[in-house]
Amino acid sequence: MKIWTLTFLMAFGSIIHCGAGVDRVDTSDAQSQVYAAAKFASEKCGNPIPNPPLVIVNKPIKRNLDLCTIAITRTECPFLGYPLPCTLIYLEKETGDIPWYLNFNEISKIQIK
Repeated sequence: MKIWTLTFLMAFGSIIHCGAGVDRVDTSDAQSQVYAAAKFASEKCGNPIPNPPLVIVNKPIKRNLDLCTIAITRTECPFLGYPLPCTLIYLEKETGDIPWYLNFNEISKIQIK
């Protein structure tokens, strides 16, 4: 009886430990998501997708990728560069919540050319 209880507790503990990690997106899926957002913005504004393209090199954190693609789709015309929040996709650690004194709408208007 004690062995089964110990086995159950160890299995349950490992499941909880594995689920506590940072949610990441596969590199190719992230690249597709950024490309789709850039294509949407370029068609909306009538500009080509900015060159050089935004290249994903590692599995980005899902939240940071989502902030980037939201900023791209909400970008103002002309779409000549990627919004500043897209730099978050290159971070290896979670950034946490956006500080109250930063206005995401204003930051997302700044384009990196």
